Amino acid sequence: MTMPRSDDREYALIVQATGQPQPLIARFLNMLLTYRYGLDIISADSFASAYAQVKKYGPRIHCAFVIEQEKIESKKSIASLSLNGNILLFLLLPQKLIGDHQTLLHRIDNIHYCPWESVFKGGDAGVQNIVGRIFAQGDIGDLYHAVQKLPFEVAQQKIENRLKHLKTLPTLPAVALKIMNMVEDPQTSVEDLDKVVTSDPAIVHKLLQVINSPIFAGVGHKEGWPLKEALVRIGRKKVAAIAQQVKLMNSLVKPQESQFNLERYWMHSVGCALIADRLYKNKMLAFQQSIAFNDYWIGSLLHDIGKLVLGFFFWSHFEEVLQTMHRLQCSFRAAEIELGDVANHEYLGKLLLMKSKVDKGLVDAVATHAVPENPSDLVCLVHLANNLSKELAMGYLPDEQPHYDPAVLAKLNLSEDDCGRIRDALFADGAKEIKEVVQRFIGD
Repeated sequence: MTMPRSDDREYALIVQATGQPQPLIARFLNMLLTYRYGLDIISADSFASAYAQVKKYGPRIHCAFVIEQEKIESKKSIASLSLNGNILLFLLLPQKLIGDHQTLLHRIDNIHYCPWESVFKGGDAGVQNIVGRIFAQGDIGDLYHAVQKLPFEVAQQKIENRLKHLKTLPTLPAVALKIMNMVEDPQTSVEDLDKVVTSDPAIVHKLLQVINSPIFAGVGHKEGWPLKEALVRIGRKKVAAIAQQVKLMNSLVKPQESQFNLERYWMHSVGCALIADRLYKNKMLAFQQSIAFNDYWIGSLLHDIGKLVLGFFFWSHFEEVLQTMHRLQCSFRAAEIELGDVANHEYLGKLLLMKSKVDKGLVDAVATHAVPENPSDLVCLVHLANNLSKELAMGYLPDEQPHYDPAVLAKLNLSEDDCGRIRDALFADGAKEIKEVVQRFIGD
């Protein structure tokens, strides 16, 4: 009998009794197993319900994690989860209980221990390193590093296949991706683009609001350009990029249980795109090569898309990162490292864009915008726009501070004082206009 396509997914089982005082561990494991290994998570609140899941899914459950604060008295309960050693078992327990369990369970194969006290730590004792080491021995490949040496297109396909069932990593809307591909095609006409954009009425109204604003149409313009005329006057690449942005903002809907500030997120993202445009168009920075409008606009717009994934699906972890930023007076990226760096926003942005089949240049810009190494001109522009938006009080947090990377400053031959002068020029040259356009994007 042929199995249905949905049965090709791979699972991890997390067993955590209700009322346990360690929800942080479960969330950490969930992010680790989901985003680092592409495994779907099955949760169980007792050994009985966990065993029912093992019977149902069998060897498609690659690993089981038991989070327990008391001594487990039944050897049979643990043994039932192993499928005769075919499922990797991990016990996460207080350090004082590990010795007793090792004695009780010494005949069970493929069982591994991690003390609660070192779950979030780096080094050999941390759960991230323990899991990585054991998974490598069991031939469970890390989602990204397993494809790192492959050609980009091949790696992209493998990542897409591994992530196709993952509910906590959305795919960019098909219309936005279609517009993106059309912009790169020199054969695309104004008529072709007009037809695709107007096929989605949700885009058109807000798109016309934005492209008829002074920052795009020019000071003194009276609103009223239809889409086709705007495509000619403003340029099809710019209008197409704005259309992609409108579609993205309408499509990525926040789950009800999340308190993620979606309006503030889009204010920062749109602000970055507008600032990048102002920096590049007004030649406020010296670049070695030309940068396509679509690349720096969409790169700036999506640079923090990994934060949106965390805010939508792991809100409590996102909130911990914000609290750590405040406590340590550090950047979001530094706070992620402090909390174990299991699924940071740059990495998640890279996975999402690779899953969505976005070009390598954009993937790299999103994946390295916060702490770049050997940055390209595009990465430098996105990095500067990201930090200048914070200087203009348009970060995700109103008081978020900029963190200019030395590698970017060196490549652009800038000092932090130079960045201050650029900030002041942006204030003098239309910060109010930038904020007005942001409101057109995110308003009704």
